[in-house]
Amino acid sequence: MNTSHANDANIERTQPPSLLWHGIVFNVIWFLIVIMQWSTAAALVALIWFALTPPRAITLKLIVSLASIGIIADFTFISMNLFVFNDATINPLWLGVLWVSFARFAFIFLQHWPLPYWHLALISAVSGPFSYYVGHLKQAVIIQLQLLPQVILFVLFWACVLPLALYIWRKFS
Repeated sequence: MNTSHANDANIERTQPPSLLWHGIVFNVIWFLIVIMQWSTAAALVALIWFALTPPRAITLKLIVSLASIGIIADFTFISMNLFVFNDATINPLWLGVLWVSFARFAFIFLQHWPLPYWHLALISAVSGPFSYYVGHLKQAVIIQLQLLPQVILFVLFWACVLPLALYIWRKFS
């Protein structure tokens, strides 16, 4: 199997314009959660997104798998005091909606651009920690950014996220 291309027999096919649409929906959810801190509105948008374009059963399992890994990682970061949330901003809905939405978009993105692992690592090593940083600026999360090991940990974790998504997609879909 050529590792630079998706397994065409096992993936859901969407039309190229839908990548833009799905990207916009994911970013609206991200904006509602991180910038506006409206997790209930974001959950509603996510439910509508899933209702209008339901994923196949196997894709749903992959989404849940990747989202679970992300949620566990974030709660690990919380328990290590790398993240500090105030009571008004953090709850399981907040993290769950964000991670499920991210995982959904990640698998749609990979349908259209199954890039080499190192490209995906670079993309996610920059975009994931940047999302945390924006959340920090909007006071959705307090991060001690002056700790270099912490920043390195976030970058390394995120450098694995999209490559892991591609790996599990190829392995299990």
